[in-house]
Amino acid sequence: MIESGTKEYRSKKEIHIEEIGSNGTFKRARVLDQTKFDELFLNDNISKEQYAAADMYLGLMSISSCFIKSPNLGAQGSRSNPRDAAGAMASKIIAISSARNRLRDAGESCLVAVESCIGMNADVDLHDLRIGLNALFRYFHI
Repeated sequence: MIESGTKEYRSKKEIHIEEIGSNGTFKRARVLDQTKFDELFLNDNISKEQYAAADMYLGLMSISSCFIKSPNLGAQGSRSNPRDAAGAMASKIIAISSARNRLRDAGESCLVAVESCIGMNADVDLHDLRIGLNALFRYFHI
């Protein structure tokens, strides 16, 4: 089914194929494990601009290593000294710092709402989330 995405996408998502109509001739694919901000957008709780801002901020969170990863204990190859590691960490932190400062300017509760919703798929105060996403929307010039 073309509608259900590529093979790689299907391997990463839980997709349910459901029949439409009485005889089941037509089928529709429904993604069951969407992110919280996907769900909010699909239910018209946030705008497309707010959704785009959330998606861009999620990208910055990923670049900045905001998500816990398992350590690579079998790493071989070039060894870096602690100074190199500190420089790499600093550049990762810088990637998100301006956007995070803009969120913090909108209010601490907005920062918490955006990062909890995007980073942890948590239910948050919709008002604070919208204010935070609007701040990001302006920051990213969407």
